[in-house]
Amino acid sequence: MQAFLAFVMRTRLGAIGVMALGVVVPLLFWVSGGVLALITLRRGLAEAAIVLAGATAVLVPIYAGLLGAPMAVLQPLALVWLPVMALAQILRATVSLAATLQIGTLLAAAGVLAFYALHGDPAAFWEGTLQAIADALTGGQPGPEWNQAVSRLAPRLTGLWATNLLAVAVLCLLLGRWWQAVLYNQGGFRSEFHGLRFAPWFGALGLLAALAAGFAPAGLIADLGVVIAAAFLLQALAVAHALAAARNWHGGWLVGFYLILPLLLRPIALLGLADTFVDFRARFAPSA
Repeated sequence: MQAFLAFVMRTRLGAIGVMALGVVVPLLFWVSGGVLALITLRRGLAEAAIVLAGATAVLVPIYAGLLGAPMAVLQPLALVWLPVMALAQILRATVSLAATLQIGTLLAAAGVLAFYALHGDPAAFWEGTLQAIADALTGGQPGPEWNQAVSRLAPRLTGLWATNLLAVAVLCLLLGRWWQAVLYNQGGFRSEFHGLRFAPWFGALGLLAALAAGFAPAGLIADLGVVIAAAFLLQALAVAHALAAARNWHGGWLVGFYLILPLLLRPIALLGLADTFVDFRARFAPSA
């Protein structure tokens, strides 16, 4: 791990190559995002912008040759790299993981507002997009079950889409922060993540978001609620890791927690929200 990270940090060409390769190879986009976050955190926005421009320049002829669409490079640029670089710069400036995630969540919520302003009726936009995908896959015969699924899913896709983009950016940021600790501050990421706790004002906003996500009909309010409430999943994970470490629980406990996580997203997010006001780590961690 350290040899790989040292190679990335040694030269710009190494970082550019790894970033470009991470996009070309399926399911390795998180590596390119983590590298960009690491460079931004360690060397600043200007150096990160140079590496970003270099990786983009490398990908343009690759996409032109493989896909016949050089402008496809805009997809990783807009959906992964720029959000990751922005969050990393915020973290570098604030030196606060909680503040960075709060700002990132608010920016994602602003993106939802912008999406509504741009499309007017996002549900119709998503229905058209999903229909185009179905036509391409089935030759225009998706079937009534598909149409029913689209009608139920389309009104909520804007919030889910924004939440997914935020989740990818945050995961890449955390990866880069961990790599930074591996190279320059052993154990720093562990203590920083274990101490993650949002501000009370953000907790109050999260409570309103949880109510909106749970009770409001599909639409703008519900989409904003999903984006903001989702941030508290990360706080719940921080609580779980901190308590497991403080009480010396077996690692299997965390494995089980992650296995049930997809099944209990809302209850676990509510636990993270409650921690903002209750502070489970102070109450249940053993005293020194």
